[in-house]
Amino acid sequence: EKRSTIRIFEKIGFGLGHVFNDLCAGVWFSYTLLFMQGALQMPSVEAGAMVMLGQIGDAIATPIVGILTDKYGTKRQWHIFGTFIVFITFPMIFSICPWCSIAPRYWEIIYFTIVILLFQFGWPIVQITHLAMIPELSRTHKDRSELTAVRYSLSICSNVIVYVVTWIILKTNQKDGTTNIGPSDAFRFRDISLILTLIGVSMTVIFNFSLSISSYESRRQTAMQNDRSNERERLIEDVDEDSNGDSTATTSTASSSNTGVRKNFFTSYLLYQNALLYVFSRLFMTTSLLYMPLWLDERARPTPAPTPSPSGNSTNSGVGLLSSDVRIEHLATVPLVSFLASFLASLLLKYNRKIGHLSIYMIGSIISISVCTWIALKSSAGVIGIELYSIAMFFGAGSSITMISSLCITADMIGPHVTQGGFIYSAVTFADKFITGIVVVIIESLKCKKRQDCPEYYHNVLAYGCGISALLGLITLISLRCTKSMTQIYVTNIQNT
Repeated sequence: EKRSTIRIFEKIGFGLGHVFNDLCAGVWFSYTLLFMQGALQMPSVEAGAMVMLGQIGDAIATPIVGILTDKYGTKRQWHIFGTFIVFITFPMIFSICPWCSIAPRYWEIIYFTIVILLFQFGWPIVQITHLAMIPELSRTHKDRSELTAVRYSLSICSNVIVYVVTWIILKTNQKDGTTNIGPSDAFRFRDISLILTLIGVSMTVIFNFSLSISSYESRRQTAMQNDRSNERERLIEDVDEDSNGDSTATTSTASSSNTGVRKNFFTSYLLYQNALLYVFSRLFMTTSLLYMPLWLDERARPTPAPTPSPSGNSTNSGVGLLSSDVRIEHLATVPLVSFLASFLASLLLKYNRKIGHLSIYMIGSIISISVCTWIALKSSAGVIGIELYSIAMFFGAGSSITMISSLCITADMIGPHVTQGGFIYSAVTFADKFITGIVVVIIESLKCKKRQDCPEYYHNVLAYGCGISALLGLITLISLRCTKSMTQIYVTNIQNT
């Protein structure tokens, strides 16, 4: 179990199989709303609905894909099929809708609805099959650990590539001195998506080549034979128990035990409190990822400035001054700094041995609330230089700390009840994606139709929207602590009596 049976280049080759997905996810969360609202001039509510559609589509498709890939074909075949769907649909999301300029308005909505749903069907196919290949390739515990570590490391590299490519495209194509995103920038997002698609497909080709030279088929057959052998042994044990007259009692006891575990989970406040912790941490992270680029673009837009009218009153005509530190490449460099900060925070948590998960979540919540308060107390124009990157760092660190610690708290709650773990995680993940989609639609529907009516709308979204998510997470944490304390007191009283 402590010996590795996979060569280093085979491990790296395996990790490359999810790079395309990671590249697509980085662009989807960071730039979809910005592209649709800025480059396509799509109304805010429609753009938010497209993101919600993607989130809910992903949530629904994931369990369906899991069932299909287990029943039909091989994981490698499904992986190729999913990659083909992503290859076709991802560049189409960040391109101008063909014929929409002459077609009725609703054609654009139909076009993006179909493309996004197909993309959100192909993406989980690649994700799930790539994860499912780990036990097929692994023969020891060390194999599984190292393949997972390589997969995570290359995911980090993929996100860095997204922001570096975006920074290069925005920097090299800046010829007219513009500092914000408009219809003339649609080709930039097209170029970004095409470059990342080329990189992703190249990595997938190398991945499939590595599977061929690493004897993947023989390893897969061995894993399947071992699984059949284990199942056969379990059946033999059941037959032996049945012949001894113990089958009925054993089955009844197991059924009763499982039913009891399920009942205990669903009637326990801890389940819902842990679920809310994860949902609020993910909501903070996703909201900051989605709206930080929109806030940066908002900072770069001229603000209508009041000018005196003949009667002496002020009117909103003319153009106010931009922030003294506005560059279009901030759309790439600021999210990159935020991501690197979240990565460093996750590394620090990995080596933590003294602080409990609940305390770590509280620290992350305090960091998150503090950075939201920081933004709320300053105007967008006043955030310049090192302060801008410091805010990005705190957003990244706070979101990473709360999300990782919430997963650890949930794992602690599941404990030995591993048979319920998959369902609990899938239910919590579905709630996260569903709620995030609804929140995005609500935020976009509340946006003013005229920018001069709310010139710092996305500034307020980061300050108050993310702040409320972090605050609700902290309140949930306090209630969770109270529930655990009351439970311990109750158990102690029973033991004493």
